[in-house]
Amino acid sequence: MKTPRTFSPERLAKIRRMRKARRLWKQVPLFAFSLMAAEYPGYSHMAFLCDLRRRSPKKRRHAKAYLSRFGRYLRMQELAKRFKLEGNIEDGIKAQVLQKNMTKPYRLLTRTKDGSMEFLFSPLTPIVQIERLSQSLRNCRSNSEVESMVEAFRAKAPGIMK
Repeated sequence: MKTPRTFSPERLAKIRRMRKARRLWKQVPLFAFSLMAAEYPGYSHMAFLCDLRRRSPKKRRHAKAYLSRFGRYLRMQELAKRFKLEGNIEDGIKAQVLQKNMTKPYRLLTRTKDGSMEFLFSPLTPIVQIERLSQSLRNCRSNSEVESMVEAFRAKAPGIMK
């Protein structure tokens, strides 16, 4: 069992002053120094800044890297970055929609003169490949042509739902 630490009265006073400075800084940042100076005579601005300084390094936060493997992730990042830089609301909304649908499979609906067909693709497939496939399917005239193109796509693209 650890023995309790015993601090000198001067050290305890310094710790209490430091905690009070941080608490006041969080509550009323504009008047924190003046309140501390009123309570502790001879308290300098440099001592106040020293009391607010971090004593230990910040804890490292692990990023949510599991999302980076999904196909919509890069597009979402690009749109979010563009939204932060330019402030375009449409980019922000598109990024939110992509984030919401990140782990959901792609649904590709094709219409031909024979009827319509729906295909599901893995969410791990890059969105650029799905867009390319969608563009190429627009030129198809029949359902058999569509099926052959989709089968060729699934054969060469890894991680695709069958």
